[in-house]
Amino acid sequence: MKTFRWPDGVRCAVLVSIHFDAESFDLKHTTEDRLYGRFSYGRYGVRAGLPRLLAMLQRRSIAATVFVNGDDAVRHRSAVREIHDAGHEIGGRGWDHTPLSSLGDTEEDALRRGRDVLSEICGVVPKGFRASGGELSSNTLHLLTQLGFQYDASFQDDDLPYLIAPRPGAVLAEIPGVWALDDSLALSARHTHARLMKIWREEFDALEREGCLVPLTIHLRGDVGLTRAARIAALEELLTHMGSRPGVRFMTGSQIAALTLASGLTPESDPIDAHRETLRVTPYRGELAVKPL
Repeated sequence: MKTFRWPDGVRCAVLVSIHFDAESFDLKHTTEDRLYGRFSYGRYGVRAGLPRLLAMLQRRSIAATVFVNGDDAVRHRSAVREIHDAGHEIGGRGWDHTPLSSLGDTEEDALRRGRDVLSEICGVVPKGFRASGGELSSNTLHLLTQLGFQYDASFQDDDLPYLIAPRPGAVLAEIPGVWALDDSLALSARHTHARLMKIWREEFDALEREGCLVPLTIHLRGDVGLTRAARIAALEELLTHMGSRPGVRFMTGSQIAALTLASGLTPESDPIDAHRETLRVTPYRGELAVKPL
């Protein structure tokens, strides 16, 4: 079976993806009227963390992909527009952090509303999508193709991108991630940023040797994100190390998706197809002790 290959001159690609998650994340645990006093970490990411992160990416000449849900986008229109205007890609995350599998018949509306508010703010329809917590419903991939998305970045089942055909005549690029390269898990477990950077450097060195995708996931938040001053400094040092390797290229999600869609790979069927009968009679019980944002 044909597997994905990077273009000539590229040994591996680094995807710097950023989760905007501000008040929308805090609202998972409280209500709008009780939000006051609970939103400091999310607000920090927008007020102090985002300018610092954008400045660092500009110094390194790196274009990132920033996934934003509709709820945060309407609260922070100017920040989302600033990210877009700085040359970064804006990707969708639906409307808020409600699990897609719990939305039922309202899932399509949530995905569409999230897409449309980003389109209105940036003037560009988002091409990519990432589900909150990496949790999709059995219908999500099908809906993404209907809504015009070109790629999903929610799975963790490969070291290279591939193609999925959720329905006849519709193809979606899948850009898999890995939780070992997600800052929120290590920082929520109270690891230091120095320890996190050691883990990420080891992961990068191993993936680069094998010519794989290196999918970093960074959060703006002040609690489980990398935008505090010392953390940004450590991250910049790591990105400098990555960029110094021959054949390593920083790419956005849409750039990787374009390569994948033009790769000539045979699309796989929707992964749900092999499990529909089981899920019809047995509810999914795959809850995790520690989950990403």
